[in-house]
Amino acid sequence: MISADISQPGEVRRGLVETLWYGQDPLAGYPAQPLDREGWNFDHLYLTDAIDHYRPAIVVEIGVWKGASVLTMARRMREIGCHGVVIGVDTWLGSAEHWLDRAVKLRTPAVHGYPLLYFTFLGNVAAEGLQEYVLPLPLDSINASEVLWAAGIRPSVLHIDAGHDYDSVTTDLEHWWRLLLPGGVLIADDYDAAGHVWPEVARAVDDFRARTPHVDFAALPYKCRFSKPA
Repeated sequence: MISADISQPGEVRRGLVETLWYGQDPLAGYPAQPLDREGWNFDHLYLTDAIDHYRPAIVVEIGVWKGASVLTMARRMREIGCHGVVIGVDTWLGSAEHWLDRAVKLRTPAVHGYPLLYFTFLGNVAAEGLQEYVLPLPLDSINASEVLWAAGIRPSVLHIDAGHDYDSVTTDLEHWWRLLLPGGVLIADDYDAAGHVWPEVARAVDDFRARTPHVDFAALPYKCRFSKPA
């Protein structure tokens, strides 16, 4: 099982590239592009705190967009000498709100209508020189969770930042919680206890917590975190 142990720099990532990509590194030789850091809430305290506290071998982020929060966590790994990897899970096709917002849709790069956000993400990683700390997994959330489960890949830090409707948030929580190592932390984005911002996110998170044993719940605008009992 690939989980929490780090022996040598690059060792975890090499294992992940072999397991998930059959040895073909998707970032190998990818050219840097002008940095496009479009995102929201991507430099939140909870993200860097998780890296500092856990020094994780594996972080998984579900819902990546252009990768701003992935870069925040990967950059922190580099700063503190943690040789872990952030696995970014996304289809890179956008979510419902991206398609329904005319301004966002029209500025999203595409070829014959097919979004090219995956390549924007790769270019951002290369622009920051963080290839050794990041690995993409271009799948939907559920299929990605099945792949990681079958491969024995277990994160100690999860960052869920995908859909904003009740059903998709609940589904992400249920599928990814089982992969989280005991003692690990789950960070949920877009959580607003007052219910003013993305109210279905808070409702899904609170309902999940009500039926799921957990410890150390905390919330700041606009994320919450809680841990899996050790």
